[in-house]
Amino acid sequence: MALLTILLCVFLERLLGSLEEMRRFGWLDLLMQQVRRQPWADGPAGVAVVVLIPVLTVLLLGVLFHAIGWPLFFLFAVLVLLYSFGPRDLEAEVEAFLEARERGDEESAMLYAGDMLGNTTVDSSGKLTRVMLETMLAEANERFFGVVLWFILLGPVGALLYRVAVLVRRGSASEASGFAAAAQRLHQILAWLPARLTALAYALSGSFVDAMHYWREEAGKWLEDSRFILVASGFGALRYQPAEDDGVTPDLAEEDSYIREALALIRRAALVWLVVLAVFTLAGAL
Repeated sequence: MALLTILLCVFLERLLGSLEEMRRFGWLDLLMQQVRRQPWADGPAGVAVVVLIPVLTVLLLGVLFHAIGWPLFFLFAVLVLLYSFGPRDLEAEVEAFLEARERGDEESAMLYAGDMLGNTTVDSSGKLTRVMLETMLAEANERFFGVVLWFILLGPVGALLYRVAVLVRRGSASEASGFAAAAQRLHQILAWLPARLTALAYALSGSFVDAMHYWREEAGKWLEDSRFILVASGFGALRYQPAEDDGVTPDLAEEDSYIREALALIRRAALVWLVVLAVFTLAGAL
């Protein structure tokens, strides 16, 4: 059922376009605010409560729907998985950025880039492509691959667990608190496996030798943040070498070609995942 659910969700995502409007997580912000007012919440206990309340709710609903009948549980799984993707469409964001640059609208291009990069500051045009590529390679895991893997492992509960963990970490990333440290640690644990499988898919979808070479160079940082392994493998797969001098005016056509190739790499990596999942499903392992 996992393969069918994932395929249907991917199809619906493409058919319906951006579903950002339905992926509202304002309730999670309110929950975090309420929990963090408690004196015991500045640490793992606070993060556990914030994460477990929605996860246990989905678990109970899943048990109920499963008891009622398979079709209802299948519909429930589709809705939860769709809700857990994103929340924004990475491909649509990148395409909007590229289209703005191609028509010479640098102001709009920087606005689109700013939406993707968040708090990351880009102080030179030579640095923009590198930061965009890093963000794309990492965000593909956050928005799609990580959600899919945890859905495969734990069903709807796993999909929502990963999305909530990502949002809780981001919501406290600018802080130096026990809650923020615990949220970061939870995300590191949940992202560890999907990041490595995604990095391997990048390698298989591009230049495998170069991806493995870049991967080994970043070995010392693997335990710090899974982002390093995703970026290293992706850069190697693309055979992309960032300009050493950020002050050099880049060739926009060449820079845009790397960004488009990164999108293609992510699509191929997703196809690798789906093929492997199909093989395991046909073999009866899932």
